[in-house]
This record gives sequence, structure tokens and C-alpha cells, in this order.
Amino acid sequence: MIVSDLNNIPCGSYDLIYADPPWKQSKGGKKSVRKNSSGKPLDYPVCSLDEIKEHLRLATNSTGENSILFLWTIDKYLFEAQQIAESLGYKLHARMIWDKVTGIPAAFTVRYGHEYLLYMYKGKLTPVAKDERGKIHTVFRERVTKHSKKPEIAYEIIERLYPDLKKIEMYARNTRNGWDSFGNEVA
Repeated sequence: MIVSDLNNIPCGSYDLIYADPPWKQSKGGKKSVRKNSSGKPLDYPVCSLDEIKEHLRLATNSTGENSILFLWTIDKYLFEAQQIAESLGYKLHARMIWDKVTGIPAAFTVRYGHEYLLYMYKGKLTPVAKDERGKIHTVFRERVTKHSKKPEIAYEIIERLYPDLKKIEMYARNTRNGWDSFGNEVA
């Protein structure tokens, strides 16, 4: 189901939030926040930290006492992302790392070859599927296919860990079987 308004979702509608916020970026020595490292415009609008926090607050309001949050962040916003989630009542369980294989060239220093997927929980940590305990590694590898597109393996990991939870994807670009989707680019 495509969710168009986060304000009217009843509490308890979701157990798990998966979010890939459009963090503001200014790379390559440029001041523009809508450009990537090549200096080309990004193909999507970005959000301020306050906007991201508000979106996540509304999504969190749709969960019950216990919930899971998987929150993508880039190195630049690692600590801010964790602080936003903690201000909403989440605790950090693990920092998972996507090894992008090739990475994205930085303007003048090192190649950023990873992104973080913060695995957080509110209330009590919901147990993972019994058959998956200890089988998921905190570092996973999948080649980048398109700017900002997250790896398929991340969805698979979440579905393996929490097959029966009610899930919503924030800032979604597509729909996925068994998940609700919220985003201005959902097709």
C-alpha cells in the first residue's frame, strides 16, 4: 500500500520503519545541496535535519510501544542520524555497514566506499526470527547500481530477521510486497 499522509496513520499500524532520508549534500567543493560528487544535480529533493526528524516522528507515532528502525545514513550524518533516532526514543542495537565495492569519489580526499544502516529499537528489542539468529553479518557487500539506490540485500536482511512484522519504507521509490511505502517518488 502507498501511504500518502503520515499524519493519519493509527498507532500500532507498523512494527518496523525502514528509512533512507534524502540527506542534504554539498560535495565536490560546491555549495549547492542538490549536487552529487560529480557536480551534477541530484535527481531528487533533499530534506533538512528538522524535516527528516519530523517525518521520522510521524512514522514513529504509527508504531506501538516496541518497534524497530533501520535508518540509512552517510558518514557525514552518522552522529546526527543516531541523535535524531534517540530523540524519538530509539536505542542503537548495531551499526551495519554496506560495503559499496567501488564507492563514491570524494572531492579531494578519500573514496567513501560505505554507508551505514543503523539498526535501532524502541521499547524492548523485538526478537529476530529464530532461524536467523547469528546468521546476519553487520557488514554486507553489494555493488552500487545507481546514485542513492540502496542494495537489495538490505531488504532481504530485514525480511529474514523480521518476516512477520508490519513494515513501512520511508522515502521509498518503489513498492515492495509485504511493505507499505511512503515517498514522493513511489512508483
